[in-house]
Amino acid sequence: MKGRSILTVILLVLFVGLGGLTFWGVQKTNSPNFCASCHIITPYVDTWKTSYMGQKGVTCIDCHFEPGVLGFVRGKIYSLIKLSEYATHTYDKPPASADLLTTSACLQCHGNERSSKYPNAQDVVNPSAPSYPKIAVTDQYNPSNTIMFPHDYHVNVAQVACSDCHSAVVHGTNLIKDRPQAAAKPAFCSSCHSGDVAPILFGTIKLSGIIHPGDPHIDTNVWKNNHWRLAHGPGAINGVRYDKIEPKTCLACHQDPTQAQGCKSCHFPSEPTFTATNDTQRASAEPLGMFGLVIGIFLVTLVPYPKVKRFIFEGWIAVLLSGAVLATDVYAIYKVVAQVLDTTTGSRDIGPVTLWIAYLLASASLLTFLFHQGVLKPKRRRLSGDE
Repeated sequence: MKGRSILTVILLVLFVGLGGLTFWGVQKTNSPNFCASCHIITPYVDTWKTSYMGQKGVTCIDCHFEPGVLGFVRGKIYSLIKLSEYATHTYDKPPASADLLTTSACLQCHGNERSSKYPNAQDVVNPSAPSYPKIAVTDQYNPSNTIMFPHDYHVNVAQVACSDCHSAVVHGTNLIKDRPQAAAKPAFCSSCHSGDVAPILFGTIKLSGIIHPGDPHIDTNVWKNNHWRLAHGPGAINGVRYDKIEPKTCLACHQDPTQAQGCKSCHFPSEPTFTATNDTQRASAEPLGMFGLVIGIFLVTLVPYPKVKRFIFEGWIAVLLSGAVLATDVYAIYKVVAQVLDTTTGSRDIGPVTLWIAYLLASASLLTFLFHQGVLKPKRRRLSGDE
């Protein structure tokens, strides 16, 4: 019994020491000063210090890591890979900093849910918010034509990535040369509003010389540009009145606005893309912690001392572990039911329910294991006369 107590104390000290060392290492590597220890990152940290974000205390991981524990873990793994590349001199130069800016990271401060860490961040998705950015864009070809930039539409409906316009907002265009810096001028807007990606708002439409089939018979570029407006409400072209165009009508020929589909476009299958919602990323801490409980219990089985394993799995400790797992299962089932009844998420959004179901499957295997270790195995030993 004395040896078992000493072993327990040693394991506890090692566990606490390892936990403390891990916590210190995570905090240390979260610092921008640690990022600056790599000479290729130093210029980015220097520009960050003088930027608005740097003055407000927004750190590297606030923008370059996705929200939630899973996003944090993915970011740490990616950082570790880059650190090993730096040590072996196989790194990218310049680093792909703009590619690491995810919209979900931006919206954790600039979305509907206000961040407790940065409560004064502008809300770019809610036009009624006092901090909603009101941007006026004046047509350089027609100065009397002024358009208020609909930030919420671009974020919520068009789902334009924040980095498509704001990738250089912190580090500047001298370092981020492959991506634009947002500016309220038509030349910048026209990079998307060309009639292909988005409707032409400034200047004149350049005619293609090809007449589009259908009524009215007008130039394809005129028809294409008006499709964007007619798809979101009624309108008129050359005096012909149109109601809202059914999207399926367009998709019958055009998956890409700039091209008409051929036979293969319909007769060859295509896989839809799925993305995790911000709620999923934020909710990742709970199921991940529960997964840690499951994995931790399984790791205990690797202890090379049969008496210690019997003490854990064939006594009151096993009962407490089973009770804890059952309690988490009840909570997980509640979360699954709540998510299933929630009809506000889109069909291509991966909600938190996926994580909860995965946890329930893992915990079921753990409960089966605990039942085997604590009930079936001792009973088999008693029947065989080993005890």
